[in-house]
Amino acid sequence: MGRDRLRILARAWPAAVMLIAPWVALQAPFVRAAIVDLADRMHQGQPIALLQYVLGYCLGAMILLPKALLSGLAGYAYGPVKGLCAALPSATLGACCSFGLGRLLAKTSLGRMLTETPRFRLVDTVVRTDGLRISILLRLAPVMPQPLLSLLLGATALPLRHLVISMLVGLLPATVIHVYVGSLVRSALELLATNRAEALSPRNIAIGVGGLVLTAVFLWLIGQMAKRALARAIAQSTTPEHGGAPLAP
Repeated sequence: MGRDRLRILARAWPAAVMLIAPWVALQAPFVRAAIVDLADRMHQGQPIALLQYVLGYCLGAMILLPKALLSGLAGYAYGPVKGLCAALPSATLGACCSFGLGRLLAKTSLGRMLTETPRFRLVDTVVRTDGLRISILLRLAPVMPQPLLSLLLGATALPLRHLVISMLVGLLPATVIHVYVGSLVRSALELLATNRAEALSPRNIAIGVGGLVLTAVFLWLIGQMAKRALARAIAQSTTPEHGGAPLAP
């Protein structure tokens, strides 16, 4: 019993660290100041700021920073249309970085331990059977944070081109909403709500509540459809006639 608990803890601590890391990072004053400074320079139209945004998005995706914040920066700086053109490719490139990191981690002892879990074996099985469709459905269905999903897919046999296509298609709905909500704010400070009075201002409350409701309803509808399609695809992929077999729990 004790060994089982230790084994569970050994498998759980990397995920726990990855989930806590973005919250810790966003509490650091220099991180918040850097985000606000970058957003202001993007808003001023500095070309170098766009490159820094793309690189920052890649780094943020790898440490699981909220995608709503990363895409919202582009919406604030460039507006809904141009912001989407900046955010979606950046999100895709960030996913490629997480995907590559997943490939590297899969070769380590920690990666081999994580890839022995039943859930991973199931994902690997269905990805081998119908990788593109499954990866798109995984993006649409809110099964786990997107950067974490990219890491997981990096340890599977999914080709990189399928990852790119699934990102462009599967993340489009959420990115549109995040960019649009970001375009509604009037200053970079509102993106982080750096003080309590500003965070509780009527405008910020309206934007926050409205954006959350819109995002929740829209993504819930898409997520429900994607979950049903994903369940059907997994069932088909693990039947004998499709070359797979149900995995033991």
